[in-house]
Amino acid sequence: MNSSQITQLAIKRHDIDASHFQDTYSNKSKILGKRASVFLLGRNLVLDELSIILDKLPQGSKILDVGCGTAHLTNWIKEKGFEVYGIEPSTEMYNYARKNFPEIEIKQAISSKIPYPDNYFDLIVAFEVLRYLDKDENTKTYNEFHRVLKPNGKFFVTQVNLFSSDFYFIFHNVKSLYCNIAKKTHHHCNFTTPTLQEKQVKMAGFTNVQTVGRFFGSIRIAYKFGTKIGNVYTGLIQKISRRQRFEKSFFKNLCGHLIVIAKK
Repeated sequence: MNSSQITQLAIKRHDIDASHFQDTYSNKSKILGKRASVFLLGRNLVLDELSIILDKLPQGSKILDVGCGTAHLTNWIKEKGFEVYGIEPSTEMYNYARKNFPEIEIKQAISSKIPYPDNYFDLIVAFEVLRYLDKDENTKTYNEFHRVLKPNGKFFVTQVNLFSSDFYFIFHNVKSLYCNIAKKTHHHCNFTTPTLQEKQVKMAGFTNVQTVGRFFGSIRIAYKFGTKIGNVYTGLIQKISRRQRFEKSFFKNLCGHLIVIAKK
């Protein structure tokens, strides 16, 4: 598939998953079971990292939520006193977002073509967006972030670690092989590393690039054996490392969430 096809496939995937995310963020996760439980565990750690950035931003700063989905995150940011906007290419996600939070300006657009002027935002946030796009589209997106961010503005995005301890790289490629044989479609995943991200982001003109690992990937494996086992294992991990945060340690390469933060 070419870059455009990969992007369209990512949009289609989120059209299909829209109702699942709507239920998860609407506190119906108990009905959804272990899938939602492990998802929210990881997301809460990413939110903890984002809070570090938000706490340093002046009230009223302009923030863009790229790939805002159902806009629950967008609204969470808004409630902290910021001027927030969202873009979302999936029609199903977009419809949920507009219905959920009609007071927030949300436009239907993709990350590499942001419908706002140059030097407009203080911060750009993109949760679980760039991971579905190929390297070329990631590069275009970083260039676009550089265009719409104000001088000294920052972006905060999540990516997928190539060496994550949940072994998702192996699972994804085995499933891709199966789908090719069965002539089924499987979404793309942009596996990367902290080093590769730092290089790619700097090529887009950013400075002061930081990568942070959050959430032990092995927790996802534990939840494969059921919610009770997952909860017990998570409790043990939290006794070892409550925040599961690695900035300089090698362990950030093994985390389930690779967070990339850069300054213009």
